[in-house]
Amino acid sequence: MGLPVFSIEPSVICCDLCNLESEIRKWEAAGAKALHIDVLDGAFAPSLPVGIDTFQQLAKKTDLPFDVHIMSRNNRWFIEECIKMDPARICFQIEGEADPEERITTIREAGISPGLAFSPETDVKVAEYLLEKVDFVLLMRIKPGYAGFSQEEVTVDMDQKIRDTRKLLDSVGPGKGIVIDGRVSFEDITRLRNLGADTFVGGSRSLFSTKNYSENYMRAERNYGG
Repeated sequence: MGLPVFSIEPSVICCDLCNLESEIRKWEAAGAKALHIDVLDGAFAPSLPVGIDTFQQLAKKTDLPFDVHIMSRNNRWFIEECIKMDPARICFQIEGEADPEERITTIREAGISPGLAFSPETDVKVAEYLLEKVDFVLLMRIKPGYAGFSQEEVTVDMDQKIRDTRKLLDSVGPGKGIVIDGRVSFEDITRLRNLGADTFVGGSRSLFSTKNYSENYMRAERNYGG
């Protein structure tokens, strides 16, 4: 399966969760090409905004591809449940995963593009031996599960981390993507794209910064194109 590339993804957990289907209709109308689905277990990360059953129901309501990011202490179960949604991509946090190779294999064998996600403090080199087996990596700019904490800011040198990750991925093989997640502003998109990132998760600093989703999406796309 070829690597799906999505430029700007609305983060579903930033939607009005009491009116989720109508929110997704707005993103369809705005021109979104995919939805970013954050699956949290409340244990790995201190947040549980949307349950897996809700996402599985939502998958039946839209044709937009799902790009799933799992933050869990039980990746095996969540991967198996997320496969039922037939997403385009699934990544999971590398931290604490005892058998990441088996998790990657499960995703790949389901015909889904596999990826690895890294918390801000985690060096991508710790999983260098796995990079040839995945299609993309997701780099968190804030700690997983802390998006709702307004005081949680970007603390790592993401510019350098993206440069290093791009170089590492290119040394492994062509076509491997980098997703940036957490506090991504409109201004960040152009700079980080030029450093080698491919996909950006849009939240409160960009796609949800105003209620005019179409205008926000067009602005983000313009910045993505440079």
